[in-house]
Amino acid sequence: MRRIDASEAAAGILRTVMLKVPLLADFSAQDLDLLHSSGAVFLCRYEAGETVVEEGNYEKTFFVLLRGGARVVRGGKLVTEMTEPGTIFGEMSFILGKGRTATVTAMIPCDCLVVDMGYVDFLPSPEREDFLIRIFRRLATIVTERLGSANARKARILQAIRERREALREVVARENAAIKVLRRELEALNTEDDEAVLRQLLDRRY
Repeated sequence: MRRIDASEAAAGILRTVMLKVPLLADFSAQDLDLLHSSGAVFLCRYEAGETVVEEGNYEKTFFVLLRGGARVVRGGKLVTEMTEPGTIFGEMSFILGKGRTATVTAMIPCDCLVVDMGYVDFLPSPEREDFLIRIFRRLATIVTERLGSANARKARILQAIRERREALREVVARENAAIKVLRRELEALNTEDDEAVLRQLLDRRY
């Protein structure tokens, strides 16, 4: 991880980036300058293969993906891949007050806007309270949208499962019917008499 400091980011670039992030849409340029100067918000670059957050760790930071792509793994299993600029991740840890629920690893070089809630504690009042109110309001909206999207996806998956079960039942019914036909055909092929005649012929002495 490499922190992109003010000397690398041309003057005003960070503020411009922050203004484009929906999470910070409620903040003025002056508010964003205060967050940046306090160290609460900064830019970081992660190289391919580098861990951004690790499952089980407790931290007060969350991230906004600005560029690149990252893989989310929980319990050793791939959950999703994030490539959409503006995607927020890592917020659950400080909201729920528990360790990270997944590991996020950069698939390709990634630039992230990092929000360190630990630094927010040192903001002067009432700026601190105002920031928390606005950031949690925004996060609530984002999580609600995420849940709506996830629930819609769940509904589509359940519908697909139902359709495949119905298709499977139809296939099983067709195959069972075909098996019955074959069994009837097999039963109709009564060869007992022919077999008896053949035995008699083979046993006869000439």
